[in-house]
Amino acid sequence: MATWVWAVPVAVVVIIAVFIGWLALSRDDDSDASGCIAGDLGLLVWADPAAEDTARSLVDAYAAADPVVRDFCVRPRLEIKDTAAAVDEYRSAMPGVAPVWLPAGSELTAGLAGAPEDPPVVGTTAEGLPVPLVAFGSSPMVQEDQARAAADFLRTATAGEGDSGEDGGEN
Repeated sequence: MATWVWAVPVAVVVIIAVFIGWLALSRDDDSDASGCIAGDLGLLVWADPAAEDTARSLVDAYAAADPVVRDFCVRPRLEIKDTAAAVDEYRSAMPGVAPVWLPAGSELTAGLAGAPEDPPVVGTTAEGLPVPLVAFGSSPMVQEDQARAAADFLRTATAGEGDSGEDGGEN
């Protein structure tokens, strides 16, 4: 009769140990993807060829931070596009334009739908033209999640220059 008295507590301890081990292992598996439950979100960044160096350094720094916006892991992708061609695409108001744009010069950004009136300058070209960082807001051209990712990109790029005042990168 004494054997079962010892077997029951040992079985309970083993069951508890297995349960605790299972919990620990399941948390380790989830730790890498815990902030990205919605999956990946591509963030297209257009840059004029003259602004490529500035754009590449900003995109690389943003990607290295492993940004998460609204449960999406943001994956920025740089595409080189001439400023005039980009303006034409933005003015056409078709979906699929880049939510982030780094043109060569700031004179062509005025009047574009969803563009800020006074975008911050984040660099200069070899010719001395300013390189503004234009983050487009949510519109028929730019989906809301991409607009929020663009605002987060802007905040990250201008972090040393004060608050951008936008509230789009919340999780």
